[in-house]
Amino acid sequence: MSWGADRSVVGTTLSAALGLGAVVAFTAVRDTSILRPLIALAAPRAWPADLVAVSLVPLVAVLAAVFLTRWWPWLLVAGVVLSLPTALVHLFPDLGAHPSLSIIAPAGPPVVLLAVLAAAQELWRRGARTAGLVLIGLTVGTQLFAASLAGASWLMLATGGLAWPLILTALSVAGAVLAVVTRGVRARDPEWPESRPLTPRFAAAAIMAVLLPMALQAVDVVKISEVLELPVESIGRHPDVVVAIGGLIVLVGGVIACAIAGSRAFFAAATSASVQVGAMAPLLLAVYSVAFQPVLSWLAAVAGVAAGCVVGVSRRRVQFAVGGAVMSALVLFILDLGTGGVPEKLIDHDAVIPGALLLTLLCATVVAAIITTGPRLAEDGVAVPVLGPLASVLVFGGAGVMTAVGVREQNASLTRLEAVHHLGYSAGLLLLAAALIAGIAALEHLRARSNQEAVSA
Repeated sequence: MSWGADRSVVGTTLSAALGLGAVVAFTAVRDTSILRPLIALAAPRAWPADLVAVSLVPLVAVLAAVFLTRWWPWLLVAGVVLSLPTALVHLFPDLGAHPSLSIIAPAGPPVVLLAVLAAAQELWRRGARTAGLVLIGLTVGTQLFAASLAGASWLMLATGGLAWPLILTALSVAGAVLAVVTRGVRARDPEWPESRPLTPRFAAAAIMAVLLPMALQAVDVVKISEVLELPVESIGRHPDVVVAIGGLIVLVGGVIACAIAGSRAFFAAATSASVQVGAMAPLLLAVYSVAFQPVLSWLAAVAGVAAGCVVGVSRRRVQFAVGGAVMSALVLFILDLGTGGVPEKLIDHDAVIPGALLLTLLCATVVAAIITTGPRLAEDGVAVPVLGPLASVLVFGGAGVMTAVGVREQNASLTRLEAVHHLGYSAGLLLLAAALIAGIAALEHLRARSNQEAVSA
């Protein structure tokens, strides 16, 4: 490999990785939800009459990014610039009151993620497979790290002060500049691949996936009471029903969108979504368990993401991903049994070491599982729509449906930790992800073996 080729690969990898700083800063500052489906949530949930044009910005930005991945360096610049208000609010608090900034800013991280996926796809097709897979893992790994950085929603301590959002934002700006500066190096690389346009079916599936979250605007207590023929008061006493029904609508639509994209995209998106939705509740438990030990939390998340990337780029990535998902599921079963069905005892008893170990295991499992879906998608040139909008909308819908999981007492109040009471369902989703990974790998092996026998015959 020539020096110019080395520079093209190093420049692309470094610029994309640095650009993810904007995702970490935004996610940790704006929302402490675990694995928040940024791409799906770019669609506005309301249409204020005086801000319709501004409300469309995130939606238009994400749709444009899906189709403009050929110019991913400029997309990275656009995503970083759109994310800047999040960092600027720390310096100028008065900006936070401006509604346009709060609406425009959510467009930034999804565009950055799509740009990084496009860069990872080009690296894979260029032959820099390790770098491509690492970037794919980091797209979700940065969100996991952001969750550990934010800590618990009830913890009002400023972990790291004002410095870290500004540092992360500065790194993302540096990455965006580097991506643009190194365009010439990539252009001079004779082995750098040409970008592939989306086929009509993937274009239709991606558009549908991005627009689907807007369906939640049509779901409210009144409409549900009319459809189910139940009193409004009855539905109002169970607000999670509205969330679950909305999630089910989005999930069904997401499944249809994945089916339009084809079987390979369907199973890849389903694998990515299953492991993410399955990890949400236990990740919440793990992050809250180490909330008062921020350094330990960050180290545990970094160790897990790094481990996931290491095993994800190995030749045994499938075995590691399946083993990690199965082990995580077994740990959840044991944790639920050991705490007598009250997993939040980890939080109450300050069990920071078990919480940190759980955080590391889950981060490694999620990252490794998503990396296993990357090679074939990158080879086909569809990693952006599948791991972006399609997987994201399934996560969004699946998370909504999970609010209806489990049986709670009639007068029990809803809490942030309600989800951790039903770790068995989370373990089931992790086992489903393991089965999907193993099944896809087996089918690919049989297909390759059949093709080899056909050629030799």
